[in-house]
Amino acid sequence: MKVTKSCKNIFLTLLLIVVSNKKVIAQKMASNVAAWVGFEMYLPFEEEGRWGLLLEGYSKGNDLVSELQGSFYRIGANYYLKNGNRLGAGVAYQWDLPYDEVSLPYNNPDYRVYEQFIWKIAKREGNEVWTQRFRVEQRWLGRKDNPESTSDSFDYYKFENTFRYQFRYQLWFKPRWAAVVYDEIHIRTTAAKDNENYLDQNRIYLGGAYSLDKKREIRMELGYMNQIFWKTPNTVSGLSRMNHTIRLTLTTDLPFKRKE
Repeated sequence: MKVTKSCKNIFLTLLLIVVSNKKVIAQKMASNVAAWVGFEMYLPFEEEGRWGLLLEGYSKGNDLVSELQGSFYRIGANYYLKNGNRLGAGVAYQWDLPYDEVSLPYNNPDYRVYEQFIWKIAKREGNEVWTQRFRVEQRWLGRKDNPESTSDSFDYYKFENTFRYQFRYQLWFKPRWAAVVYDEIHIRTTAAKDNENYLDQNRIYLGGAYSLDKKREIRMELGYMNQIFWKTPNTVSGLSRMNHTIRLTLTTDLPFKRKE
């Protein structure tokens, strides 16, 4: 199958956005080269069943893998609708470390509860997949009144509510090879009470996937993510950053039990 003209246009457009972002605002932001290695697993309890498990985890490195940015874990339950879309909810945890001049000067936790809806449209016998993910996260961020404190405890937990929207396109141009592109925006809905920017961050991703099995249930993804933060929870107020991130992810939809 040849790559469609629309797919080429999407890739070129996102590539231009990345280049223009870099030229316009890179000098105004802290800039890092990062690497995320992890997994994202949607695991139905039974093939064609209604309920399943979500497991997600990442180790985040700075200067590729020479130092840590932090780690992230998510666990939740999924409910599969008859039309192939799915609902989900669960909890997540992130541990952030200071890795540039914009970071808070101490390690800090990020506890989350999340709810999400995934809307999926497959065409050409599943070779072309369009996905929209709507996710809301309630977050409790560990903070210290004295940034120089060496104590392991935190003085308070700052609450934030974040809305995340991801639009993803995946094209299987060979039986086991796919091109992947997505954009995800994060909006901080509670920004007004803290006099903060509503726009939290944006992620643009370009990459490829290789299926380890014929059913495409187990895949390895490798790609580049341009990640821009605006006055984010893990930065000093008013400052921003751009991360140029290489992502290596094991993804799977493998059911625990096959349908008899």
